[in-house]
Amino acid sequence: MSRRFISTARLGLLFPALVLATALEAETVHAQPFCLEKVMRLVVPFPAGGPVDSVARLISEPLQQALGQSVIIENRSGASGTVGTGYVAQQPGNGCTILLSYDTHGVNPALLTDLPYDTLKDFKPVMLLGTVSNVLVAHPSNPWMTFADLVAAAKQKGDIACATGGIGTVAHLSMKVIEQNYGFQLVYVPYRGGASAVQDVMGGHVPLMFGSVLSVSPLVRDGRVRALFQTGTKRDKLLPNVPTLAELGHPELSIVSWVGIFMPASTPDELATRLNGVMAAILRDETLLSRLGEIGIQVVASSPPALQSFVESEISRWTDVVKRYDIKSP
Repeated sequence: MSRRFISTARLGLLFPALVLATALEAETVHAQPFCLEKVMRLVVPFPAGGPVDSVARLISEPLQQALGQSVIIENRSGASGTVGTGYVAQQPGNGCTILLSYDTHGVNPALLTDLPYDTLKDFKPVMLLGTVSNVLVAHPSNPWMTFADLVAAAKQKGDIACATGGIGTVAHLSMKVIEQNYGFQLVYVPYRGGASAVQDVMGGHVPLMFGSVLSVSPLVRDGRVRALFQTGTKRDKLLPNVPTLAELGHPELSIVSWVGIFMPASTPDELATRLNGVMAAILRDETLLSRLGEIGIQVVASSPPALQSFVESEISRWTDVVKRYDIKSP
């Protein structure tokens, strides 16, 4: 799978204003506006205030400027993202509806048997916008200073509890894969979302939590929890002192959450390609890159085919894990 990574080191002397002006100029050469309706809708299939919503609010204004038309955010949450995702699948492919999805897009086909859409056939891939590391943290009252300490203790005890944001989430499934590779088991305590899990591990009510770098990094920096590892391909800037599993000898365990951009399947390839180009230009803006980094997003900015290949690999991976451990949707 090929990915085109965007980094500030590759940007040379491009300034944010020049980059955005280039995007605007590129759009003006088209005879028709991107969306013929008054507004373009950026659909977030999760509640306001979550990580995907945060990304939407960061990119909506520069996208609006680049396209020269109104862009509004619609939060259509419910059923692990399937309500809003299903809504987008049913919309006309006229360039006026965009889906900003999360890692559930790759997990739900493995976990849910009654999806109201076909994940691979009902959407036009646009871009893998970025990835998010997940982090295993422990309350500091516990004796484990490193992940190796925890593995040794778990092999002896077998009853150490770990909170996650729910059964079948990427955090939960990732830990099952990690357990298999390291030869230990934890006892999972599912919560309805990561916020409650964070509160309980911070309060010492549960010894471990596995969640996104965004949700736990402030607690790690303040010393309220201790980070044992992170799962990204490289150390996140929010936690530069926390090792990755790749550094600990397991590069195959670089399992990340992610944010992707999709459109309805009937959208012409030309529109998907145009949107990919506009987004790529927007994501060269150093200020935007910095703000995305502050919420734990490592920008990828892939091509449409790379996103399609990535989603296929995610579905295959999680289908195998769900079957192997007989994980059922809650």
